[in-house]
This record gives sequence, C-alpha cells and structure tokens, in this order.
Amino acid sequence: MRLISNNPVADKSPSLLSRLGRGLRPLWQRGRRRQHLYRLHIRCEDRADMEQVLAAVSHTLQPAGLSPLQSMKPGRGEGRVLVLSLYCTPPQRRYLVQFIHQVGAVHPVRWELRPRAGDDATRH
Repeated sequence: MRLISNNPVADKSPSLLSRLGRGLRPLWQRGRRRQHLYRLHIRCEDRADMEQVLAAVSHTLQPAGLSPLQSMKPGRGEGRVLVLSLYCTPPQRRYLVQFIHQVGAVHPVRWELRPRAGDDATRH
C-alpha cells in the first residue's frame, strides 16, 4: 500500500521505516547496514614485503568474501605504506582480525574503523 499526501511538508519527513526503528527493516536491508569500513595502513620496506602482504590478503581475506581496495602512499625513508580499504560485516570481522595479527607480526599495521556514511550512528 502506498500513501499519497497533498501536504508538501510530508515529503520532507523521515520515512516510515526510520521512524519505526531498525527492528522493522527487512532482513536483507539490516545486514547491509551493519557493514563498517575498515582502513588498514601497512608499512612495507620493499617489494618483497608488499608481495608478502598481498599473499596474506589472497589467503586470508579473499576466501572470507572480503576484497579490499588497494592504494599506495609514500612512507618513511624508502618504504611505502600499503592502504587497504574494505567493508566488513560482524561475521567477517574474525578474518580481518586474523589478517591483522598475521601481518602485524612482521609489519607495522595501523587500522581505522569508520561507520558507513548512511549509518544511524553518524547522524545527530
């Protein structure tokens, strides 16, 4: 059923689902909203270090359904910083933690957690 209103203010009001709360959202929509953006900064001294990290990505993250976007930044000295950005759901988080521990044993790793832009936690 679709409600049609002649009130111009009604178009600017929040949707019915947002007023009723998250519990009434369809299951397919709830899971998507729980994804979070993780950004990992991994310092690599040379090409061999970077290949080692990318091998860990293909062995640990990709089988779990995580496919990070990769970029490079200049690091200190001659090294580089490999930046991996990926969306992760709570069930996938254990694979991300495993990857961080595995790579962090050899390389300095800094990570950031950012809620999705459309998440209710970011709205005030």
